[in-house]
Amino acid sequence: MHTTLPSKASVVIIGAGPTGLTAANLLGQAGIETLVIERNRETCDFPRAIAIDDEGLRVLQATGLLEEVLTHARLNVQAHYLSHHHFLARVAPQEHRNGFPLISTFHQPTLERTLLKGLERFSCVNVYFQHTLASFEQDEQRVHVSIRTPNDLLSQVECAYLLACDGGKSSVRQILNIPLHPPHREHADDDWLIHDHRRDQGQRWLVIDGIGENEPSDTILFLCNHARPAVSVPGPGTQRRWEFMLLRGERAEELLDSHTISQLIAHALHDVPYEAYSSSTHTLTPPQITRQAIYTFHALIATKFSQGRAFLLGDAAHLMPPFGGQGMNSGLRDAHNLCWKLQLALQNTHNTPLLASYHTERYPHVAQMIRFSTSLGKIIMTTQRPIALLRDLVLRTIDKLPPIRVLLTEMRVKPQPRYTDGLLLKNSPQGARKLVGAFLPQPYIHTQEGKRVLLDEVLGNSFTLIRLYEEDDEAFVGIRNPIWQRLNVKFVCVQPPSSKQYALLASAEKQPDARVTYIIDIEKRISKFMGHRHDLYVLVRPDRYVMGVCSTKQIQLFEDALQKFIR
Repeated sequence: MHTTLPSKASVVIIGAGPTGLTAANLLGQAGIETLVIERNRETCDFPRAIAIDDEGLRVLQATGLLEEVLTHARLNVQAHYLSHHHFLARVAPQEHRNGFPLISTFHQPTLERTLLKGLERFSCVNVYFQHTLASFEQDEQRVHVSIRTPNDLLSQVECAYLLACDGGKSSVRQILNIPLHPPHREHADDDWLIHDHRRDQGQRWLVIDGIGENEPSDTILFLCNHARPAVSVPGPGTQRRWEFMLLRGERAEELLDSHTISQLIAHALHDVPYEAYSSSTHTLTPPQITRQAIYTFHALIATKFSQGRAFLLGDAAHLMPPFGGQGMNSGLRDAHNLCWKLQLALQNTHNTPLLASYHTERYPHVAQMIRFSTSLGKIIMTTQRPIALLRDLVLRTIDKLPPIRVLLTEMRVKPQPRYTDGLLLKNSPQGARKLVGAFLPQPYIHTQEGKRVLLDEVLGNSFTLIRLYEEDDEAFVGIRNPIWQRLNVKFVCVQPPSSKQYALLASAEKQPDARVTYIIDIEKRISKFMGHRHDLYVLVRPDRYVMGVCSTKQIQLFEDALQKFIR
C-alpha cells in the first residue's frame, strides 16, 4: 500500500474487492505494472458474498494463493430444499470435475485480506486506499485517469488499460454511459435500455450474519415457504447466514429490529426437520447476530463489457440474485478471462480482436448465469401458493426418479462452462470439434517426480499444448514454429498409468525431450476428455478453455491459423 501515485502504469484497476484483487494478482504474476485504486480505508470488514464454486476456487488456484484460501473455507457444502417440514430435493454433488467441491462457503473479509497480502509478492503492483476515480479520458493509445487523493488533490495517471471492478454502482460504467438491462431484453430500444435499471426495483431481502456456539451442519437450507421464503447458509467455523424475503408493504426498519430477527430465525428453525441440520452431538441454534442489512437483488447485465481500453468486470458488468451462488464467481471468471489477454495485448501493442473476445465470450455465459439464478429464485422462492404447490409436487416426483434426481443431486442443472464464439480455432478434426471452447477438467495427476498434484499445478498460467502419447521422444516431433515460443507454450505429454514411462517418471530420471513436461493420467480423465485419441494436439488457453484442436497431420495449418489470431 502506497501514498504517492506514479504518473504511469500498464493497468489501473478501480476497486479492491474480490474481482479487482484477483485481477491484480493475476497481472502481478505476469509482471505487469498495475495500480489498484480503492475508495475505502481498507478491504471490506463485513461479509457480502458467501458462496464459491469449483470454478471460482480454480481461478483462485491460478493466483497461487489456494492453500491460504482453503484454510479459511468450508468445503463440500450441500443444499436441502424444504417445504413445510418436507424434503423437496437434496443437492449433494460428489463430482470434483475441476478438482474442488461444487459448493463451498467462505468469509469475504478474510478472502480479501488473503488476496491483498498476496500482492506483496509483486513489486509491480501497488494498492492505494482512500483514493477515488474522478474522471478519465481515452484515445487509441492510452487512458488518462484522474484520481482524487485523500488530501482532495487530483493526480493524473496514464495507463494502457482501465479495469472497472467498482461494483454495481460503477463510476467507470456511468462515465462510459453503458446501460444495464435484464438479459432477456437484449434487443430492446435504446431508451428502454438506458432507463431500465431504474425501473427494475429488484427484490428486497433481510440478510443476517451470525456466530453460533457450534455449527453442526454443512448444509444450506432453502426454506421454500411461500408465506416467507428464507435461506440459511453455513459459513466457515461457526458462522451462519440467514436471509429472509421482505414481503410487499413491509418496511426495512421493522425487519431490522432485533426482536423481529429473533422471531424470524426461531420460526424458521421450527419449520426445519431435525435431520436436515443436526449432527451426532449438536443441533442448529439461534446465532449471536454480528450484522444485519437489507439487500436488493437485481438481475441486470451491461449492454457491453468493454469500450475502447476500459473493461467492466464483476458487479460493474452484471448483477444477479444469489440463489445460484454465481455473483462473485462470475466476477472471478471475468478476471481470469481478461488478464491473460491483457498480457498478450501489452506484448503485441494492442490486438483489437483479442480484447474484443472478452465481451464475446463472457457476456453470453454471464447472461446464462443470471437467467439460471433468476429462474431458480422464481421457482424455489415463490410467494404464490399455487406455484408453490405445483413446485412441491414436481420436485417430490423427481426425487422418486433416479435418472432425473441425479441431475439435481450432482447440480448438473447449473449452466456448464463453454464458449461457442470468441478466441477459438474452430477448424478441428471430425469427432474432436466438441472440445473447442470446452473447459479442461482438472484431475489429480502424477508428475515426473512421482508427486500427486492437481493438473493446473503443472500447467501453470501459460498456454499448454497437450497430447496423449506413450513414446518418450516422439510426442512433439516436428513442432518448431516460433509461434509456440512467442506464446510461451508449455508442451505436456499425457501418459496412461500403464505406460512404460511410469517407472521412469516416478524415479525422476531426466526427461527425454527437454521441451516437454511428462505427466501420468492416473485418473484417466484427461484421456477420456480427449476421446482417447493419440493423434490430436489440444491447445489450452491460460484460463483453461480449449482454444483449438488439430491432428498431428494438420499442425502447420493450425500454426498458420494461430498466427492470425495472435498478431
